[in-house]
Amino acid sequence: MAQKRTSVPRPLARQLFVEAGHRCAIPTCRATPLEIAHIVPWRRVRRHEFHNMIVLCPNCHTRFDGGDIDRQAMLRYKELLRLPDPNHVAPEDPSPRAGLIRAYRHFQTEISGWQKTITELSATFTFSSQALPPTLNLRSCLRAASLARAATDKLGELGGEGTSEAADHVFDWHRQWADDVFDLSPAAFNRSRDAYEAWKEERFMNFVMLHEEICEALDLEPTELAFFDTERSDEGLPKVSLGTRGLWATAE
Repeated sequence: MAQKRTSVPRPLARQLFVEAGHRCAIPTCRATPLEIAHIVPWRRVRRHEFHNMIVLCPNCHTRFDGGDIDRQAMLRYKELLRLPDPNHVAPEDPSPRAGLIRAYRHFQTEISGWQKTITELSATFTFSSQALPPTLNLRSCLRAASLARAATDKLGELGGEGTSEAADHVFDWHRQWADDVFDLSPAAFNRSRDAYEAWKEERFMNFVMLHEEICEALDLEPTELAFFDTERSDEGLPKVSLGTRGLWATAE
């Protein structure tokens, strides 16, 4: 008598979906909706095991069952889903989890760049004797805002609903700040100390919530993924000396 096929346990299914970032595990596809496939067929193994299961869209699942995608290729796709060290992701790593981490770091970079242009624009308004700030400052801030928006959208696309919402909160906080500066709102220039500390705390907590969403999408504890990108080593970088008069001593 043939053994009745059992349903996939919910914790195992969740682990598989998280592993693939809730997208088809084939990097060039990434489509939805999703199904769970056995790499070595169920009829042979008669059990559900994480290492032998993978998340696919219906089209890729059908192609795999039909032999259009062979088992060795599927094993390779499964291997690509692994992420040995979330804090050191290779640029060429095609796995979905690596892609999400790269998108997260890119988002942080673009948001930080936008923050810098808002700060510079605010300083220009505060200290310039001109009626309006230089056009260059305005254009730099607008371009940085566009880059930050694009990075926000990409992160949300790869990370899912919770990540998208949290990234939007970070973006919206900076947009409100930029709006206040562009509109010459007193809130942008004359905060009390308490108001300023509360303002900074709100920004920090938005980043914390985003980090937690990213870690949940990656099935990591928040402490396993560095809050910001790890500092890069200077090893192998060419040394460039600046200045010709030797006025400043620099430590090695």
